Amino acid sequence: TRPLSHTPHHLSSPFRLTTNNPNTYTPEDAEGEYYSPYKPKRQWPPDMSKLSPKHQFRLERKYRRRAALKYARPKWVKATKITQWVVIGFVLVYALLFMEWDERGSPFDEIRRTFFAGVKGAFSTPPPPRPVKRSED
Repeated sequence: TRPLSHTPHHLSSPFRLTTNNPNTYTPEDAEGEYYSPYKPKRQWPPDMSKLSPKHQFRLERKYRRRAALKYARPKWVKATKITQWVVIGFVLVYALLFMEWDERGSPFDEIRRTFFAGVKGAFSTPPPPRPVKRSED
């Protein structure tokens, strides 16, 4: 094992391509070993069978809160809501104005006529002026 206070020999200098020490350290040697110079205060994950129900609940609540904060995606949620409302609006407008229901007509025929008359009036040119008729009195 290597001492905790020293850096590995192959990382002794970031500018050196080779090392002077023939005993090179490989990551495979350290598999399963913990090399942090700082010891943890508590074992993680804790053994839930040894904890009181109150402490278990506190840990679960803390974990749920942290997980909810970590995995919260406010931009994604907002974009999804906007997309859903756009799709709902499109379907409603299509059903009201453009969808052919059956041969008997739809319950929205009067709404369609009024809407398309307004659109036609707004985007069409006005009729040419008629010649003024003079009465010969």
